[in-house]
Order: sequence, then structure tokens, then C-alpha cells
Amino acid sequence: MKQLGSEQQLKFVRTLAENGYHRTHIEVVEGEPLAGQAPGKVWPLATFLHMSDLHVCDAQSPARVEFLDRYADPDYPSRALIDYVGTYRPQEFLTVQVVEAMVQSLNEIEFGPLFGGPVDGVLVTGDVIDNGQANELSWYKALMDGGAVTSASGSSEQVEAAHSVVEGFDPQHYYQPDNTAGNRTNELFGMVARPGLSAAAQEPFVATGLKHSWFAIHGNHDAMLQGTLIPDETLEALAVGNQKLTGVREGTDVEQIFEKFLKEIGPASYPGIELVTTTEVTADPSRGFIDMGDWVKAHTDCKHDHGLAARSKHAYWSKDFGQVRVIALDTVNSYGGWQGCIDRDQLAWMTDLLDDSGDRYVVLTSHHPLIDLVNGYAPEGEPAPALKDEVAELLGGYRNVIAWVSGHVHDHNIDFQASTQGDFGFWQIRTSSHMDWPQQSRVIEIGRADDGRIVIGTQVANHAGTWLTRMAEVGETTDEQLNQPLHLAGISRILAANDWQRFDGSNSLESLEGQPSDRNAWLWLNDPLATRPTNS
Repeated sequence: MKQLGSEQQLKFVRTLAENGYHRTHIEVVEGEPLAGQAPGKVWPLATFLHMSDLHVCDAQSPARVEFLDRYADPDYPSRALIDYVGTYRPQEFLTVQVVEAMVQSLNEIEFGPLFGGPVDGVLVTGDVIDNGQANELSWYKALMDGGAVTSASGSSEQVEAAHSVVEGFDPQHYYQPDNTAGNRTNELFGMVARPGLSAAAQEPFVATGLKHSWFAIHGNHDAMLQGTLIPDETLEALAVGNQKLTGVREGTDVEQIFEKFLKEIGPASYPGIELVTTTEVTADPSRGFIDMGDWVKAHTDCKHDHGLAARSKHAYWSKDFGQVRVIALDTVNSYGGWQGCIDRDQLAWMTDLLDDSGDRYVVLTSHHPLIDLVNGYAPEGEPAPALKDEVAELLGGYRNVIAWVSGHVHDHNIDFQASTQGDFGFWQIRTSSHMDWPQQSRVIEIGRADDGRIVIGTQVANHAGTWLTRMAEVGETTDEQLNQPLHLAGISRILAANDWQRFDGSNSLESLEGQPSDRNAWLWLNDPLATRPTNS
């Protein structure tokens, strides 16, 4: 089955159970046409595939705080106040299989399906891992390069995680496929048990590896525990140790915990150990946190020129693809907070590079989109970073910036950022996450049309996971299918469509998949190089 969203579209269909909570099944229907005016003849300039927010996850990490997520469940009174937490998802133990399925899908795309140009590379816009851990980085690297991969950590005898049925883990607030006795998630939200799924998710397999060159961008989950906390000795001891955080002690003020943890701007913190419960698990030193040097090494010790200098202390880079120059930004605030910014040294580097790019079309790429560059925190005595208004004003001086490609929000979104003068601007293209519905990537083709304008054609791409359409099919999975990574990726997709926190609110399934024009579209610009002013 073809994987492009313009040819085969995944459509979710909701029904309401008698208890008032949604059930979702998936239909595979005829694809969407590209929104906007189609071009005539086009000369391709560059073709990119776009993956974002892979969140390769050690779901057994003792340092994860899945128990905080329940306060945003639809049957909790705190839902209206908290809306969304994002520390737990029912499908999070299947991330390596989803990335494998996406790699196989993107490997089938050798040339741009619209303009016919060869694929220049894959842009991977951050949050490639979930908790900033070394074992997650090694799994991600194996998935991208090819080779043996597993998502197992800790005990070799049993799964020690929220989705497992072992002593010490709450049986009511998580999807537990081995829980045949049933629990709250089955009864309220229609989740379906399949004994053996937890263990199958950790079975090793040989990853295919991307046949295209791939170029990664740094994200907040790559740098911080759960994308929020800067690693320190206390957190390191927790991550590699044998005490798993499992809950909030009775009488604890949960609102105060969220005030310290859910911080867009500046350093966040976990609740003190005296406020939480723990259970004993198997210690594992491979769960230690990475630093910037580790992240850079993973992306320079590979089969292609990434654009990063080996052993660099920063993760921003640039690379030319013919007449198109990609400028990759590191928008992570190194002092904490999950929203983005651009530090002063990087801003100066970007400005110099833009000044030197007058004869090229410039594509910016980063983890955070422009709208989320709001994290202005800096310790006393340190320069405040650049935020969205300053960056937008700066870019208003460069007509040859034609696009900004990003992720972070886990949704499909396309909009136009006009210059302050209003006579030019660039397209902002955001692509969904591999973790959440609809688990899609994107093809981005840039060309020069026969009318003299620049046109960008973009289509979403589905991963190659088995097409499961109903939750009941999880329970019907055969033992043979449990051994197939692509079938497990299909299970992840149907679980994502039935994530009970996606029924409504700011992170609903509807908001994540966007409008048709956010997925498959023609995007037009006047050619900035044909109209750029000349020096007198």
C-alpha cells in the first residue's frame, strides 16, 4: 500500500460509548489532493524528507514520572485546570518499532513524487530521544544507521514499567496489555489486553537503517529528562538506580508539584523524594544521561557529512544542497524550560551566515517553531537569549529565507510568516510526532516553476506499520505477528488514536492532524533571488 497521505489517507472515526468516553477506529480512504494552485512545469531545487519528535523511549526508566499524567485524564476534576501533562502515553513502549516502520516507508521514496528530484536528505527536527539517556541515544542511532536494536533495559527477567503487571505498579491508570483481569483504562476507555505484547516490544530485531543521509536537530527531550529537567547528580542517581518513582504521597499538594515541573520558561524540578512513593526495580548504568558532546558524536560518527564539527560544543550547523542552504538552529534553552530560544552566540552566527547567503535560497530548521521561542530565562549575569519577536524582525531583512521547518508541537501545521513590510516572507512547516497520532513524516520538495516563482510541494507520509483499524485487533494479534516490528508499529498507531486524553482539549486528535492544507499543499513565493536588489 502506498504511504503518501495524498494517495492513502488515514481517517479516524469516533464513537461514544454508553459511559460517555470515546472509542476510535481508523479508516484508510482515498488520499487528499494538495491544497492550493498546482504548478505547470517545475525545475527541482531540493527534496527533503522530514521526520520529527521520534521520542525513542526507555519506558522502564526509574526517573520517569508517568503518575503525574493521570491528573489530566478526562475523568479527573483537575483536567480543566491542567489540560495536558505529557509524561505518559499508552503507546510509549513501542517507539523503536514506529521509527523502524517510518524508516522503511521513507526508504521507498527515492525521488520527489511531485517534481522528480532525488532525495537530498532527511531532516530530523529534534526530540529524537525522550529522556536524554545514553541507552535511548544508542537505540536511536541503531535505528537510523541500521543494526541490532532493542528497547529493553533493567531486568532481563521481567518488564518493570507502568505498562507491566508487576508488584509496585498501579494497575488502574495505565494501559497494561498483560492485564487480562481488566482495569480502569479497559473499562472506561476501551483499551484491549494482549498478553505477551509488553515482552514482545522488548525483543531485539535488526533495524533496516535509512538509506538516505540524515541530518538531526537538537531538541529539549534530547537535552533534558522528559524534556524539562536539566540532568544533575541527583537525577542521574535516580535514572541509573533501583528506585522507580511511582506516585504522589497522600496529602501532597499536587498543584505545587505541577507549578515546579510544568515550566515553559526556566529551570524545572521534580517533587522531593519525601513527597513521592517508589518501588524497587533493577538498576542499569546504561540509563545515564548524555551531554552535548555525546549528542554531537552520535551525529558525526556516521556514514555522511552531517554539517556538525566533530566534538563540537554546540549543535547548530549549516549545509548546502545545491542552491538551497539549510541553517539548522539549536533552540533548546540550556538553562531549563521546555520552550525555546536562540542564544546570543548562535544568533550572531546565524546573522553572519544569512549575510553570506545572498545567492542561495535559505531553509531554516529547528526543533521549536518560531512561535515557541518564548523561553527568555537566563541566570543573573548571563545575556538574555533572542525570542520570537526579535528573530522575526531579524529575518524580515532577508528575502531569500523561504521556509522554516520544525516540530515540537506534535502537529501538522503550515502558515505564512510575512515580513514587517508585508511584501515577502517565508513558509513555516511543522510536522507531527512519531509518538502521537497520526505518526506521520513529510516530503518537502522545493522547485522553480515555469512562471518564475518558487513553489514548495509538501505531502505527509505514513509509516509502514500494519494497518490496524480497530482496538479489537490488538487482542486478535497472533503470536507470529508479535514477532513483527511492523505489526507492533501498527498497534502503536491504533493505541495513539485511542489515547484517552486526546478526546478533546488543546492536544486532541483533530489538533494534531491539522487541516488538509496543513498536510498536503502547494506553497508559493515570488523568487527572492530574481527580485533581490542589486548594489549600485
